Amino acid sequence: MNKIPLVSIIIVNYNGYHLLKNCLESVLSNTYKNIEIIIADNGSSDQSISKIKSDFRHYLSKKIKIIDLKKNLGPSLARNLAFKHSKGEIIAFLDNDTLVKKNWINKALPFFKNNKIGVIQSKLLLMEQPKNIDYVGEYFSNLGFLKSIAKYGEIDKHQYDKTKYILAAKSAGMFIRRQAFIDAGMFDSDYFIFMEETDLGWRVWLQGYKNILVPNSIVFHKFSSTKNIVDPDFNNYLIRFHGTKNYVQTLIKNLSGLNLLKILPIHVFLWFSLATFLLCTGKFKSAKNIYHGILWNLSHLRQTLKKRTIVQKNRFISDKKLFETYHLLYKTNLRYYVNKFFASQKTVITPETSVK
Repeated sequence: MNKIPLVSIIIVNYNGYHLLKNCLESVLSNTYKNIEIIIADNGSSDQSISKIKSDFRHYLSKKIKIIDLKKNLGPSLARNLAFKHSKGEIIAFLDNDTLVKKNWINKALPFFKNNKIGVIQSKLLLMEQPKNIDYVGEYFSNLGFLKSIAKYGEIDKHQYDKTKYILAAKSAGMFIRRQAFIDAGMFDSDYFIFMEETDLGWRVWLQGYKNILVPNSIVFHKFSSTKNIVDPDFNNYLIRFHGTKNYVQTLIKNLSGLNLLKILPIHVFLWFSLATFLLCTGKFKSAKNIYHGILWNLSHLRQTLKKRTIVQKNRFISDKKLFETYHLLYKTNLRYYVNKFFASQKTVITPETSVK
């Protein structure tokens, strides 16, 4: 890695200029100057592009590039398309509802001197409650769901301030080595939204890299801002359909054969049971979207199996080493997720709060 590598910062925007403006200002004021910012706009109707060109016109030829995608392609494909316009040795992904600490890049980059490091997760703190944790990484569970290392909203007492291995990072504040991104096959554009970072991070591990949390690199995240932008029914569709669909296909693609046979049937049964419960309690749209997510995987099984063949053929690490040597498997029971689900009904329902 070069001593002062170019960092390409990719931000996807959809009708969020009121958030993006502050995000860009914080990025431009950071202490690391060898950067380029690439904004992929997913067909915003709030005049995001014209406002960027007006408010940040002095940076357009030097620091900021705008990719006008004309319509909402989803974060996964948008990030991939933005990446094709990037030149950086290191790629930083941010969500448009984030603010970064000034030394956010400087704290992360030294770890990339180890050429085995593929992904770095910054510590995500809640923008409106900066002493509380949003996210510091995740593990995989024996039921096929994810387990966040920190509880959402937990007070930050520096209990997670040691660098550690994680399965994957969130795009709200992550870095990835350019070559690792290419080797892993970039984001899977079939995901549209939700679980795309987990799938990517998992594939980075399988390519022989390692993913870590670097807690001194800090990003502030405005949690669940998307729900205030999109229609409630569409938000339900995004969460329930894409959450279910993408969880299942992530397991099919990335688990070894034996673990797939052990975990996938239980995992699908739990999704089916959740949908049936929601149906019986009158939450018909949520139930329908989960059933739809399960059926999508049946109708697209051949396509997913082709992806699985590529992933498994090119993997450099076994599940045993991944989950046991690097301690990325969290063993839990069904009661844990049932309690998490009912707790989530009292707050904002997202894939993170309902199944992690």
